[in-house]
Amino acid sequence: MDETAHARAAFSEGIGDIAPEALRERLEGVLKSASMTPGALTVVTATTLDGSVELDTAARRGAGVQMSYEGLRLSRDLIHSNPWSGGDRNEGDMNAIAAEVLVARGFEYLAHTGVAMDVVDAVRHFGRDQTIRETHDAPAELDRRLEADFVRIAVRAGADVALESVPEPIDTVADELAEELGIDPLPETETALGGVAERISTAVASPDRTAAGSRSSST
Repeated sequence: MDETAHARAAFSEGIGDIAPEALRERLEGVLKSASMTPGALTVVTATTLDGSVELDTAARRGAGVQMSYEGLRLSRDLIHSNPWSGGDRNEGDMNAIAAEVLVARGFEYLAHTGVAMDVVDAVRHFGRDQTIRETHDAPAELDRRLEADFVRIAVRAGADVALESVPEPIDTVADELAEELGIDPLPETETALGGVAERISTAVASPDRTAAGSRSSST
């Protein structure tokens, strides 16, 4: 099974009805250049925890995570480059619209799921971090949180698909992967997914990690 291909296909399907054509082509360009780590990580988590999970469902959830991330990432690029000040204003306008569409479609895919509030929190983190970025002593550290947040959300989203909850051992793995993979740019899936299925399987099978109980994904 190719988790990346499934996540990419669901993303492509999710933007297939966007109009006008110029905007859809811009979104297709975002997809083409994207590291599909968030979407693929969602799929591999879900299928590891439940081998019978429907791939279309897991991939759609992964696409929602990926679209939300790509929209915020594109917004960050615009904030940093500020094309409206001496740059290509038309290009900036198109990318701003694309960012808004991606975030909105991502929210649509993740609404009424166990990670909906996780994404809301990530947007709040993003807005606060970018507001204070210029005066912060370590702006790169602030920017890094976007990637870390969405690696964590991806794992939680996969667990939510498979289990309708996020057991504490999976949250621990999510935190570990967020620390390891949460860099800009995100690592490609070939690197990011290495050993992840085994880590998830080990986490849920470990008495030491499962003894602490579970935490609902809705909190």
